[in-house]
Amino acid sequence: MAWQPNITSMAKQNKSSMHVEYGYLINELEQYMPQFKATIKDLQEPSQSFVTNFYTDVFNEFFCDVNNLIEIHINQNLTYHEMYSETVPILNMCTALKYIYSKLGIDDFGLNDICDPSSKRTYRLLQTMINFIKYSDEKIHEVDAKMKAVRNMKDTIDSFKKQKDIIVNTINKKSLDRIQRGAEIKTVAEEVKDGKSELAKIQKHRDDVLKELEKVKQDQEDIEKKCSKLCELKDNIIRDINDLRAQIVEAPDLLKADHERLKRLKNEITEKKSAMMAQVSAKKQTVIILEQELAAQEKRLRLLTDITEKNERLSKLINGIETLSQTKCELEESSENLKERIEILERERAEINNKINNSVKEMERERNSYKSKSDALNKEIDSMIKQSSYQSETIKSLEFEINKYNLYKSKLEMDVITIMKDFELAKNALNELQNNFHLETIKNLMPDMQNEH
Repeated sequence: MAWQPNITSMAKQNKSSMHVEYGYLINELEQYMPQFKATIKDLQEPSQSFVTNFYTDVFNEFFCDVNNLIEIHINQNLTYHEMYSETVPILNMCTALKYIYSKLGIDDFGLNDICDPSSKRTYRLLQTMINFIKYSDEKIHEVDAKMKAVRNMKDTIDSFKKQKDIIVNTINKKSLDRIQRGAEIKTVAEEVKDGKSELAKIQKHRDDVLKELEKVKQDQEDIEKKCSKLCELKDNIIRDINDLRAQIVEAPDLLKADHERLKRLKNEITEKKSAMMAQVSAKKQTVIILEQELAAQEKRLRLLTDITEKNERLSKLINGIETLSQTKCELEESSENLKERIEILERERAEINNKINNSVKEMERERNSYKSKSDALNKEIDSMIKQSSYQSETIKSLEFEINKYNLYKSKLEMDVITIMKDFELAKNALNELQNNFHLETIKNLMPDMQNEH
């Protein structure tokens, strides 16, 4: 009859062996996760709270956001959140752990491993996780420098991106300022154009005033010529009057009386002539003399008549002179008014010239000011263009550095993948050693059990 092992003894031996392994696991937990407290009873009779606390500490160990596992995410499309306040955190934790354990060689992690954990299964899961933590601690020194370089590279990339954003914002701001200043320059140019138009109007008004002033001066000269002619005419009339007065015979009334007397005498002589025809011969000489005297008197009468007519013409001339004098006074008064008007226009012309000179000086100052602003703006634009060119070179350099760091990051990721593969190999080797250890232990226990029997 073949030998059969004592099942009870083997069970006791297995229980003793598991007790030892639990002790080893607890020691490792105390070493690598000192904040997590566990007992052999917890491993023999694991509970949901025990495994949940363990995995929570594991997440904290790897700097994971535990609160993110508790929250209900929008993409989960749950209507009544309060109904799933206890279920969702477990599902989230299960999903995360399933992904982690799938990378560690355990593809069948499920909800039962959290909600209804078994002793052997929990031991295997915890041992696998501790082995990974041990492996991570061993490799952390090798990876730490690379991870630090990756973090520094990320910080550098972020810094370069921020610098790039600042540079782009600065360029955009400068471009906007350039556009605004271009609008200001356009406005200033329009104001200068309006100023030139206003200056042209002022100059035209000045020319009109000068023309009016020349016209007034011409009118004044014409009036002065007329006054001069009137004065000359007056002098001529006065001279004619004086000449006529020199020709007037004194006592014209006596001449008239003599004329009347001579006429009567003529009549008497004529009447007597017929009677004294016989006596004519004797008195013919007297008649001839009297006729000669009568002719002389008639000549004097005609002269007197001419003088009277000249006196009448003289009176008319005097009236004309008085009229001309009055006209002259009016013209002189008008000339005074024109002189006052000329003085006013001269003052206005002086004021307009002052305004024009001030406007020209002000526009010259504004033009110089705008020219200075324009030169400064052009210099700033040139500086901006140079700075933009420099910034473009900087951006290209940054992009080159970013690409270089991305290549370095890819290399580091490949190194991490290689490390994970090495970890898988080490884990498999460790599991194989563990299985061999179990087999060796059982083989070593078999002779003792046979000896007991």
